[in-house]
Amino acid sequence: MQILEQLGVALGLASLAGVNLYLTVLITGLAIRFDWVHLADRYHSLDALGHPAVIGVAAVLFAMQFFADKIPWVDSLWDSVHTLIRPVGATMIALQALGQMPAYMQVVAALCAGGAALTTHGAKAGTRLLINHSPEPITNITMSLAEDVGVMGGMALIMIQPAIALAVFGTLLVILWMIFPRMWRLIRSTWWLAWHKLKMPGLRHPLAKPEELPREVNDELRLLLQTKAAVTDSEVLWTVNCLSGKCKGVRGLSANLRGMLIGTSRADRLHFATNKGLRDRLFNVALQGVTVEVESKFLSENVVIAARGMRAVFRFPRGDSALAETIALRLRESLEAEMTSVQELGSQAATSKEVWETLPPERPKVSSDHEGPSILPVPAIG
Repeated sequence: MQILEQLGVALGLASLAGVNLYLTVLITGLAIRFDWVHLADRYHSLDALGHPAVIGVAAVLFAMQFFADKIPWVDSLWDSVHTLIRPVGATMIALQALGQMPAYMQVVAALCAGGAALTTHGAKAGTRLLINHSPEPITNITMSLAEDVGVMGGMALIMIQPAIALAVFGTLLVILWMIFPRMWRLIRSTWWLAWHKLKMPGLRHPLAKPEELPREVNDELRLLLQTKAAVTDSEVLWTVNCLSGKCKGVRGLSANLRGMLIGTSRADRLHFATNKGLRDRLFNVALQGVTVEVESKFLSENVVIAARGMRAVFRFPRGDSALAETIALRLRESLEAEMTSVQELGSQAATSKEVWETLPPERPKVSSDHEGPSILPVPAIG
């Protein structure tokens, strides 16, 4: 039971430090300094956190974070700076909580503590990036206060029931590891869009002249199109790099995947090539009965393809409004051409039917051996 309690304290402190390192150190230091909790002999190595210098520095840094965490995009910049600081600080606190141990165990404990802090830090940073897509400050303030309350509650659980804290934080980390790939894609895609917005003009102008869409087909893409969609090189009209957005009705296509949008001479579908699950994937977006629109968001220009039960979103940097408008225009032209072709075929079929109906009915052929209707022999009735 003693070892479980030590692990619970170490894992809990490391996990909370990944969310708010300075508040974790401040609460721990104050609890030790003012004897809010009585440290057992095995936790006496944490006494250093109760030193006035440590408490003072932690208080000043927490005050800075308290205000930075509530300003949109400043909070994400603060998180990026602390990507290294929080895991390192969490590792040092966890090792202090575990006390004396063999050297190899210290290495194992440091890796586990650093991994736990990096996981919770990634969850915090990814959530903040998602919130910053809408730049109003209310959600940032609410989320920051919720994080502070969560850290305080976690600290109370560690001090009162460290064994239960081990189970709680262990379960939380497992859940975060399961969604970490999606979280990482969110962080990577958001920073990519934010960087492009800084480099490009953010103003959106009406499309004066369609852009020339690029066409780049390498050997890997050519093979993927041939094997997965039976599309030849000559059928590819254009290829454009973009991000996938929130999609429904397209099996397997999730948000924040970097890939290539591919238009072909086949007007009934669109293709999106990307790497997912450590292998190349090709997703087909059906274009029957769809509408194509362009939405302007804070960080991106979105091409939205929607139909009943299906919605596919492809995201372009905020300064590439002309590119997004051109793609939407080309898709609309392709759909209109296909609809016109279908209408012409229907008109030709209707005309052929009308001509057929105006022809005189074909008369039955009459045998030349006799005139009049034929008389079949009737058997005599005896």
